[in-house]
Amino acid sequence: MSLIKALLNLHRTAVKLKELRRTGWMERGVPDPESVAAHSFAVALLASVFAELRGLDSSEAVRMALIHDLPESATGDLTPEMKARVTGLEDVELKIIQELAKEFPEPAASRLLNSWKRYQGRSDPVARLVRNLDKLEMGLQALEYMRRGVEEAEEIYESALSEIDDEEIRRLLEAARETLT
Repeated sequence: MSLIKALLNLHRTAVKLKELRRTGWMERGVPDPESVAAHSFAVALLASVFAELRGLDSSEAVRMALIHDLPESATGDLTPEMKARVTGLEDVELKIIQELAKEFPEPAASRLLNSWKRYQGRSDPVARLVRNLDKLEMGLQALEYMRRGVEEAEEIYESALSEIDDEEIRRLLEAARETLT
């Protein structure tokens, strides 16, 4: 496949994510909820700073943050409850990433696929950091919606807090919560 076709396909994937609203927020009645792309962008911003502060590869952290939800362009944004009911979701997501990656020449194809696999496996410090930042961003977004009066966002804040296994990041989210009171 030509590079232009690969780039157009990647862009179409990005457009789908820009248009795809986060399901958890919609279920809780958040007016004009963020898109999956907006979430990934915010995670990437956090990753750029946190990776630098921790002496990790910031370009890899940003790449992981930007691509971690790419399969949702095909699967939709699934809540944890929805994911639990889908058999073989990890295989489906892997196939989506493989199809996207194979269109690119090397080393771009391998980097895309390997970064996504590392994120999914949480196999190294960068992947674990980005995974925790994914939850931090979700918690911070919940706080923003709570600040706007969406009380139902509390449930997602609590979920995000419980899923963060990095003590420093958990404390940051708890401290952010203190600013609401």
